[in-house]
Order: sequence, then C-alpha cells, then structure tokens
Amino acid sequence: MSFLREPAGKTTAQALMELRAILENSTVGILFSRNRTIVQANPLCAQMFGYGLEEFVGMTAARLYPGEEVYESVGAQAGPVLAQGRPYQTEIQMRRREGQLFWCRMSIKAVNAERPQDGTICIMEDVTEDRMVIEALEQSTVELGAIFDTALIGIAVVRERVIVRCNRCFEEQLGYRPGELAGKPARVMYLTDAEFAEIGERVYAELAAGETHRREQQVARKDGSTFWARISGHAFDARQPRAGSVWLMEDISVAREAEEKTRRALAEQEMIFENAAVGILFVRNRYVQRCNRRLEEIFGWEPGALVGQSTRVFFAGEDEYLGFGACAYDVILRQQVYVGELQVVKQDGSLFWVRVTGRRVGGDSHNFDVIWIFEDVTERRTAQEELVRARDELEQRVVERTAELATTNAQLQGEIFERMQAEQRIWHMAHHDALTGLPNRALLLDRLGQALAQASRYGHRVAVMFLDLDRFKSINDTLGHHVGDELLKHVAERLRAVVRAVDTVSRLGGDEFVVILHEIASTDDAVLVAEKILNALASAVDIEGHELRATPSIGISTYPDDGTEVYTLMKNADTAMYHAKDEGRNTFQFFMPRMNTEAERFFKLEHRLRQAFDGGQLRLHYQPLVDLHRRGVCGMEALLRWQDGEHGMISPGEFIPVAEETGLIIPIGEWVLGEALYQNRRWQEAGHPLLPVSVNLSPRQFRQADLVESVRHILAETGQPAHLLELEITESTLMHDMDETFSKLQALADMGVRLAIDDFGTGYSSLAYLKRFPVHKLKIDQSFVRDLTQDKDDAAIVAAIIGLARSLELDTLAEGVETDAQLASLIGLGCTKFQGYYFSRPLAPENGDELFLPPVLR
Repeated sequence: MSFLREPAGKTTAQALMELRAILENSTVGILFSRNRTIVQANPLCAQMFGYGLEEFVGMTAARLYPGEEVYESVGAQAGPVLAQGRPYQTEIQMRRREGQLFWCRMSIKAVNAERPQDGTICIMEDVTEDRMVIEALEQSTVELGAIFDTALIGIAVVRERVIVRCNRCFEEQLGYRPGELAGKPARVMYLTDAEFAEIGERVYAELAAGETHRREQQVARKDGSTFWARISGHAFDARQPRAGSVWLMEDISVAREAEEKTRRALAEQEMIFENAAVGILFVRNRYVQRCNRRLEEIFGWEPGALVGQSTRVFFAGEDEYLGFGACAYDVILRQQVYVGELQVVKQDGSLFWVRVTGRRVGGDSHNFDVIWIFEDVTERRTAQEELVRARDELEQRVVERTAELATTNAQLQGEIFERMQAEQRIWHMAHHDALTGLPNRALLLDRLGQALAQASRYGHRVAVMFLDLDRFKSINDTLGHHVGDELLKHVAERLRAVVRAVDTVSRLGGDEFVVILHEIASTDDAVLVAEKILNALASAVDIEGHELRATPSIGISTYPDDGTEVYTLMKNADTAMYHAKDEGRNTFQFFMPRMNTEAERFFKLEHRLRQAFDGGQLRLHYQPLVDLHRRGVCGMEALLRWQDGEHGMISPGEFIPVAEETGLIIPIGEWVLGEALYQNRRWQEAGHPLLPVSVNLSPRQFRQADLVESVRHILAETGQPAHLLELEITESTLMHDMDETFSKLQALADMGVRLAIDDFGTGYSSLAYLKRFPVHKLKIDQSFVRDLTQDKDDAAIVAAIIGLARSLELDTLAEGVETDAQLASLIGLGCTKFQGYYFSRPLAPENGDELFLPPVLR
C-alpha cells in the first residue's frame, strides 16, 4: 500500500495521523478489505451504508451487495483487472443496512497486484441522484421524440429559412417521402417567390419581437397541388430568429370548405327568409329584432319600421297582449312549439285573424329569443264560422230526435250492468277463499297451469311454495276459531305484501297457503321470497289482547327441476314443507336434496352468527400499518374474528357474506366501529401514541341512510376525535349511486374522518369521480403485491397506482407484504407505507407493545 509508506522526513506516527485525517475528511467513501472482510473504512463509507463505523469494520464485504451472486460476479470481473495492477471501475447497485438499494460508483485497486491476499482499496461514491437525473433526461428525450413523431399536426425546425428537421406528418402534408424535406429551403412550400419574400420579412420581424407568428395561407405540395394550412411559429431565441425556430402546420382545407358551405347556406337562408310566403318575425325579450317583408305587408307597416318596436303593437289592447304572453310563453319555456290562432291589429287599427307558430331559439340564459311565423287566416276563419253555425243547427235537430232513444238506452244499460255485477260476484265467490279473499284451489291450479305453459314457451322458471303455519291448531283449540280466523287474515295480508303483483298467493284451506312465483331467474329468487315471508311473519300480531305469532314452515319446488306438471310440483312442494317442519319449523326447504343442504347450511350459519353476536363471541384483532420512511407505526386496522365454540375459527370470507345478505352487517358494523374506537381510547390511556384506527365499511353498511349520523354518534360516545378514525371503502361501493356516495363522503370528510379506498385496482373506477371524491388514501390490493417481483404486469399496475396517487396528492399503502423482495420492490417504486405479515400478523389488543412496535422495526 503505497499511501501507507512512511514519507521521507516524517515519523510513522505523523504519517498515520495524516492518513487518518485524509480518511475521516474525505468526501468519498474509502474501504480497505482483506479476505472478503472489511478491515478499515472512513466514517463516510459506513454512513453511506447506514452503519456505525465500529459495526461496519469487521463485516463481510458480501453484505454490502444486493446478493451473493452479485458479489461473486463483481469479484470475477475485477480479479483479472486487479491482477494486472490496474484499477477496476464500475457503477452498480449496493445494499444499505435497511435493505434499500442505491447506485454506487466504485474504483477498486489491489494493494499489491502480485499478492492479492494483501487486500484491496475501494473508493465509493453514492451516485443515485445523478443516475435519477440522467434517467429522467433520457426519458424526457424519448417522450419528446415520441410526441414529435406521433403528433397529428406537422412540426418542422427551420434555420436560415431551411428545413433542418420535420416530423412525418409535416412530410405527408407536403407530399414528400420520409427524410426528403431535410435540407430543403422553406421556399418549396410557397406558391411564388414574391409571396416567400413578403411573408419572410413580416415573419422574422414578429419573431425578433419575441412574438408567436400565426397565419393562414395556401401551401404548395410537391406534386404542385395546394391546400389551406394554419401555420404558427416561434423562435428559439428572439435575438437570433433566423438561427432557429419551430413551426406547426395544420391542414384546414376541410374546415375552410365547411366555412364556405356555411356562408353559401346562410345566403340561401337569407333568400328564403326574404321571399317566404309567410310572415317571419325574430323577437328578443318581446322586442322586434328582425322581420321579413311579408310580415310587414301582413301588418301594413313600411319596410324597416317594425325593428325595435315592442310586440305590443300587434295587439288591440293591454289585456290581449298580457293574456297571449302568459299563454304562449308558458309553452315556449318548456321547450315546446306554441301553435295558436288569435286576433291582431294592423297599423291602421283594423283587426284580422292570424295563425301563429312560435319556438324558442338559442341557449342564452340572459335573453329570451323566439322565432314567430304568421299566416293571415281571416278568410278561412270566416268560412269556418259559417260552417259552425250550420253544424250547430243540424246538431240541435239531431239532439231533439234522439232524446227518446237515449232514455231507452240508459234503462237497458242499467239492466246489463246489474247482470254483469251479479256474474262477477258469482265468479269471485267460486274462485276465492271466503275468509281471506285469496284465490282458492281451483283458481290456484288454473294460474299455475298458465304459468307453466308460459315458462315452457319462453324458457322461464317457476317456483311453488307450500306454507303451513306452525302450531296453528293449538291456537284454534285454545283461543277459539274466531281468533284463528283473524290470524289467518293477517297472514294473508303479509303474504300479499312481500310478493310481486304478477305472483299468486292462495289459501287451500285451514292454515295451508300456496305461493306461485312466476318467471324467476334462479332458485335464489325463491330463497329471497322465503326469507321475506319468514321476516314478515316473525313479528307478533295482537288479536283480542293476545300476542300471537304465526311462524311458517315452507316447502319449495321449482319448474322444470322438480317436475313439469301442476300436481307433481304441488306434491313435491308439500313434501319439502314437511321436511321443513322436521328441521325445526319456521324455516324453508327445497325439494331437491342438494338444495336442501345449501339452504340448511346458510340458515344455520346465520342462526349461529346471530347467537355469536348476541352472546358477545365476536372479537377484534388489529394489524399495524407501518410507515417505513419514519420507521414507525402510522395506524391500526381493526379486523373481525369469530372463534366458534363448536366449529373453531370461522373465516370472515364465510360469515361476512351471510351477515351482508341478512342485514346483520348493520348492527355488527356499528359494534365494530364503536369497539375499535373504545380500544384506541384504552391504548391512549395506557400511554401509547395517538394513532388512527382503520375500519372497513361493507357495501350494505355504507348504503344505510343514517351512516353519517351513526358515525358522528359513535365518535361522540367514545370521546375520540374524528381524525383518528379512517374508514375503508371498496371501489365498487364508491361507484354505486354517485350523487349519494359523494354526499356521504363529503359529510364524513367535513367531520374530519379520513377516507381510504380499499383493494384499489381490483374494481372499476372512474378517474373523474376519483378526483372529485374527498378520499385521502389508496390501498394497493395484495393480489398485485403477491407476484410483484415475478410479474411485470403487477409491477406496472403498482407503479401506475403510486403515480396516480402522487398526482392526486393521496397517500398509498401496500397490503399483503410478506417478503424482503416484495418490500424492496415496493420501496423502489416509491411506496413508503405497508401492511402485512412481514411486519406483524393481526394480534389481539392485549399485545399492545408488539402492535405499536413490531419486531422488524425494533
């Protein structure tokens, strides 16, 4: 090591002190290694890698590299170079203590090329920022080149009136092959030398003044044809406009042609206006703006005399003027056409009749513009009045002759009506239950037959539901048949209320009812109606002071799965109903065994879930949200857990859908929100830092009408500030009923509650609405994080989400982080907040120390 040799005239101690000063004050990292171990280094080198100097010296050099393979590869490349006594120089990514990668410029030299075991000296410099600047410049160059090449307008760079560069669109506009225009004088675009010279003088004067030149002119193509173009140019340096300028050219031939067509159309319309056979009047705010000659002739005015006059001049009096305005303008304000006939006055005071048509034009909210068309109908009105008088005389004679016939006909119609009413009463009595008014068995069988015929023809499904009231006989026997009859009436009304108008509710007799569901899509529709029936009949009925409940057992059969004939379906539904009674009553069963199994599982799970909730068996666990930039926990997410005494831990994916469908999610969600806020308060009282707690809102929970008031009440009850609550909502929930969603989100945000979009990227989002919604955070779904290091598409999606959030000034947090590689990739993409098993699994609230400082952060 030449720099360790003792300089002439100096003691060894002096030389070592000077070398120590050089090492400690060097602006680059200096490292000396021997046998793959760091033997000596300056403080800056240790700091560069995130270590203290004492900890750094003695480490294996391989720990500074991203992996053992990289370390071995660098050694293999550097070995031959160092053996020749030359320094080996490279730029590679190195690894800091926390695992982040950074770009490092290294110069390595052997202490003694002939004795590699003596070690190597390595000079290191962190060039991450330089690399980022270079990459950004390269990316900007590529992007600008792409814009230049793909622009839909022509772009050219000109020096000394010579085209030095242009894009393909510019070449195509002038009819040249790729690259053919480069080096040609701009004169090729002009029709004449004079035009070229005259425009040049004017253009460069404007450019020298620092202005942007704009003009429209005819431009010559290579083949001699011409086209109209809109041209604009600007000098790179106004002090030397001829040294370089950029020009944009847009082909406006089509627009010019359209403009010319518009001018010709206006001329034609003007000709029609002036020569129309009807009077045409343009009115603004009830003042004449313009009219044609025919209108002036109809009203007897001199040419041009009506312009500026109030339309009051067309009416005989003020009442007629105001009355017509109230009638006509009410129609026109509704964007409809007013058509009517009225009596108006000429300039000389004489009255005449006109047919008038009016319609509003334009969309100016400050002015009320109407086009009126007038036709003189005085002669026709006179003829019509004569015809009306003649018709009235004839009708009077007809009335007198038919009076006797009318009296006779009225008597006959009365007799026919009475007979029809009697027939209808007889038919109703024959086809309806006398007690409840519901269709009886005869009408039921007829309607079921019609439903099956329709289903066969159009490929629909039909469901038959057989209902029997549980323990109804004991009510009859104990309280009397009159009480039982009143209960049956209540049941009939509740059944009618829960089905559609096209469905049929029938009473067969006793306590047996049948419901026919027409045109159902699947058995799920029958399940939904069965549950509605159970809920409708669950509440008690007060009859003569007795609080009675009429719970049903329901059997269901479906066409065509369980039969194609009326009696087969009825029999199978009746069989399924008895199975429902065997299952404990107040439930429903499908005829098919596999459908029975599913219905039973769902109902039992709902029942157990209700018991678990009522019995306080649900628990909350918490998972920390980590901000690696600050090396600390930045929040907690509350996660619902159900430890069933009989079946063990039940997955939220299994019981949350049941709670959502049955409505249990509303009380459970309120409990979760209150419990999470109470727990946060208990942590604060125990001395833990103030951190927000995150709670997921289900779609049904978010759509409840009193959500905002419920959140406000729970915050007040728990004494927690709103900014310590973060509500997580999925994308699909946000996209439902935009106006209501925005209103709720804005009310919550105004309250101070933080809002996050959960599982971002897995649903559908409108970026316009995302910008409008007052959300604070996007949570990257774990499905993208899972294969981030192997799937380039997942990496691209994560990078896009992070970039989108940064543009909208939103936080991002990656879910499901489990490995070093995932964490390193996310950090490299610019993400700093994380959640996942890498840091901590969800833990019970008693594990506060581990929650607030996971082992990986200690």
